[in-house]
Amino acid sequence: MVAAYFNGLITGFTLSIMLGTVFFCLIQNSIDNGFKSGYFIATGVIVSDLLLIVVSYFNSNLFPSGGKTEIIARSCGALILIVMGISNIRSKKKVLFPIAYNTNPFVLALKGFMLNLLNPANYINWLAISVMLVNVAHYEKTEIYFFYGGALSGIFITEILIAYFASLLKKYITEKFLRRLDVILGIVFVVFAFMLLKPLVFAS
Repeated sequence: MVAAYFNGLITGFTLSIMLGTVFFCLIQNSIDNGFKSGYFIATGVIVSDLLLIVVSYFNSNLFPSGGKTEIIARSCGALILIVMGISNIRSKKKVLFPIAYNTNPFVLALKGFMLNLLNPANYINWLAISVMLVNVAHYEKTEIYFFYGGALSGIFITEILIAYFASLLKKYITEKFLRRLDVILGIVFVVFAFMLLKPLVFAS
């Protein structure tokens, strides 16, 4: 159970540093309106991720069961990771910090919820993770709960730390920094993709 939670924690951290609109929104709101505003945005993100986890977990059974399940799951997972990796390596993000007007806790939580939910990559990521847990790693239900608990903990902790250190972080968030981080993450995704395919290659 500890291993499942730790794996989830690392996954959550990795998902959190995939810089997107939530990241910039979190930093700017925390600077303009204080740490609490970042906390409410992070809460909205967690609720959104929880919804995506539930949907992706129950959709993971759409993948066929049987002897070819692992081949299909590993191949699809590797393909997704390679596409994400190449996309990250080729990405040229702009530094866009939105002006933070509203300080209403509900509006802030809703903003975090919607920004996270409306990003289709988030659902694809959770679906790929769910398929891997169920069809490849063959986690027991309890292990899956611990994994997801670790993942949500990793996301929430990372985003709380981003909100807390927002004023310090913003000085270092340049286009050069984003470019380097994208390349690093892209390489990591490609490496993970080949690790997924490795058992299939050696099995043949």
